[in-house]
Amino acid sequence: MKKIELVVLKLRDFKGIKSLDIQLDGGNAQIFGDNEVGKTTTFDAFLWLLFDKDSNNKKDFAIKTLNGDGSERHNLEHTVEGTFLVDGVPITLKKIYKEVWTKKRGAANKEFTGHTVDYAVNDVPLNKKEYTAKVAEIVEEEVFKLLTSPTYFNQMKWQDKRKLLLEICGDISDDDVIASNKALSKLNDLLNGKSLEDMKKIIASKKKHINEELEKIPVRIDEINKMMPETTVDIETMRQQVSKIEANIEELQEQKIRVKNGSSVLDKQRQLQELDMKISDLKRSFETDSMQEVYKAQAKFQEVQGNTQIINSKLQQATNNRKFKVDEANRILNDIGRLTKEMDDLREKYFAVDKEQFQFEDNCECPTCKQALPIEQVEAARNEAQAQFNEFKTIRLKDIQREGGIRKEKVAELNARLTTLNNEHDVILAEMNKYQDDLVVQDKELKKAQKALETAQSSVKDVTTTDEYKSINLQIETLQAEIKQLNEHAYEAVAGIDEEIDKLNLERKECNSAIAQHANIEASKERIIELEDQQVKLAQEYEKLEQTSFLIEEFIRTKVNMLTDRINSKFKYARFKLFDTQVNGGLNEVCETTYKGVPYGTGLNNAAKINVGLDIINTLSAHFGIQAPIFVDNAEAVTKFIDVDTQLISLVVSEKDKQLRVEVEGQQPILKEAI
Repeated sequence: MKKIELVVLKLRDFKGIKSLDIQLDGGNAQIFGDNEVGKTTTFDAFLWLLFDKDSNNKKDFAIKTLNGDGSERHNLEHTVEGTFLVDGVPITLKKIYKEVWTKKRGAANKEFTGHTVDYAVNDVPLNKKEYTAKVAEIVEEEVFKLLTSPTYFNQMKWQDKRKLLLEICGDISDDDVIASNKALSKLNDLLNGKSLEDMKKIIASKKKHINEELEKIPVRIDEINKMMPETTVDIETMRQQVSKIEANIEELQEQKIRVKNGSSVLDKQRQLQELDMKISDLKRSFETDSMQEVYKAQAKFQEVQGNTQIINSKLQQATNNRKFKVDEANRILNDIGRLTKEMDDLREKYFAVDKEQFQFEDNCECPTCKQALPIEQVEAARNEAQAQFNEFKTIRLKDIQREGGIRKEKVAELNARLTTLNNEHDVILAEMNKYQDDLVVQDKELKKAQKALETAQSSVKDVTTTDEYKSINLQIETLQAEIKQLNEHAYEAVAGIDEEIDKLNLERKECNSAIAQHANIEASKERIIELEDQQVKLAQEYEKLEQTSFLIEEFIRTKVNMLTDRINSKFKYARFKLFDTQVNGGLNEVCETTYKGVPYGTGLNNAAKINVGLDIINTLSAHFGIQAPIFVDNAEAVTKFIDVDTQLISLVVSEKDKQLRVEVEGQQPILKEAI
């Protein structure tokens, strides 16, 4: 069990308190004072030191001291310092809230630009992150608030309170709940792996959908009944009548075709087709004879065009080849010039080296002792130096000759290649002259072929101007006039037949309409039966959903009762209501604290609220394994506190105490100036 005790709490210029030191030394204490003297401020300072919030859990609250007119007093350092014992080990936390004044460029005076906070642990300066981490090592914020304020738990959302109670007492498994009540034995099969909450949502959605459908079905049945006509039809007789009408229509259609296609009309139509074929044959024969010369001339013209293109292509290829040869020859000439220049330079270098003479300076003294050397040693040194000179000269001359020989051979190769290129150039030039001569000839041939094509095209005649075409066309026009006259005489007979067919079509339409109406009535009756069956099935399904809902509610009621007993067993005074019974018998999950049957939020006096809160803290302290100082505001309402195992600091309203008065168990009362 971790034990946290408050040893001393110091305030400087904090929320109007100029200076205040509260020496508790880890003991229980009562802090007396009239309203607005600063009792609650001590609790605000305590929480701000740890978590940047006041006793109302607000982060943005007024820390700074105010002037008489309500304006902020500047250039003060608002300080809270607290020394704690954590498992007997002292630790001092300190925070200083102060203003930041900045002198901007060009300004004469500094301007107020904001606030900053300094942090320290055991007098060691830290940044905010490091300080927060140190506080978290002592205790986590939410847990600390639960353990230091008797009212904090009951200010939480009921869902959070319920969750915390389940953490303390442990949840009850669904299997244990079902095993405790035989009526719930079928619930697992109905849930089919789904959670209770999900199943409740599914049931609510399905019930809503079923109710909507059940409301719509009577309306739909009524609409169908209103739309059904009250007529009866002998449907079989009506179908036989339709078949008879269709047979009569088919007979009239055949009669109409016979009238329109009389024998004389058919004979003339056959003659007309024969004349059309003659016209087609005449056009085809005429075009074949007269266009033959045009086709020949056109083929000749295209042939000459193709030959001209081939010669032009060869000429262009030869031109490109000639340019390549010329470019290569110019490059070879440049290389020959460069190599010739290098050969001249090597020749001059050879003559210069060949003219070099051996020179030797006789040194007849020993460089060490300065005595004259023997003549034979001087002669030997001279001979050796001359031999080395001659050898090096010979090597250099041979190198120059070798370099010159390489360039001479390269020049010879380039001259040979140049001769070959000149010969190839002459051959290509001859080919180009030949192609140009050929083009002159082809140009004449092309003009000649074009003229022949134009002559052939102008000699073609129009077939419609021939006597034979005019004769056949006249016969066609005569036959068309005769067919038209015959068709006009048949029109009156066809019109009478069409009138009979229209009457039969109208009669058939009326019969089919009656048949369709009968079919719609039968379909409507079947639809009404379907809707009635659907109504029964939906009602049955709704009943099943109601049964499942009842089992779920019974499960929740059973589980809540079991949980309530288990949770309440953990507390001496506090009791918890975990569900409400609704008007319809359903259950609504809640979490409400009660004391002797009286709800915490309504009807419970302050003394009972504080003692219930202390009872809750006792249980939470055991659960979290932490004992922390408890601040009890408005403690004057309580004549006797329940027993607690941790440091208890009571804030008591006392009209006679215009200054804070601190009474620590086992110590003399101390007056504290807090304004």
